[in-house]
Amino acid sequence: MAPRVYDELFSGVDLVPTLLDLLRLEVPADVEGVSHAPALLAPDTENAAVRDHVYTAKTYHDSFDPIRAIRTKEYSYIENYAPRPLLDLPWDIQESPAGMAVAPLVKAPRPQRELYDLRADPTETNNLLAGDDSTQGVAAIAADLAVRLHDWRQRTADVIPSDFAGSRIAERYTETYLRIHRKTPTGRSAIAADRGIDEHCS
Repeated sequence: MAPRVYDELFSGVDLVPTLLDLLRLEVPADVEGVSHAPALLAPDTENAAVRDHVYTAKTYHDSFDPIRAIRTKEYSYIENYAPRPLLDLPWDIQESPAGMAVAPLVKAPRPQRELYDLRADPTETNNLLAGDDSTQGVAAIAADLAVRLHDWRQRTADVIPSDFAGSRIAERYTETYLRIHRKTPTGRSAIAADRGIDEHCS
């Protein structure tokens, strides 16, 4: 297979079926995702896209930070389900030089909903749903993506705990991880309120 640029939407769950397909191995029925092998092997790079959208989800890292999103080639739509700063830095990054450098820039409250035009704003810095400037066209795009995201959450039986429950689950996870790996905990709590997040982002 010759080297090439593949600039299509590719979900993490697509990696295993794609690799198995490229190796001409059977993809087990319980493997999630879709194979991009036919598109990668096709001589015509203008073939129909394998995916027209991908979903992403985050619930925990070392804290409870529930986010769900849908991305197309044109737009990125994000829903944030708990009050948090723009970027809730994980403890293993927060106290690093990079974390300390970026921390002052990401303390503002995170919006509940975000929409970005990836063609005009590929770095996702201009939230089209911010303020009162959103147009009817923007509202319609956001509504369509919100419905698709909601339908996906329904199909996958996606459940997001309350901020209270989720934060305490994250605290237990983090305590267990630190104990198993014999790491020294930092001063950063897994509970959002302990870090002043509820106060500053509500």
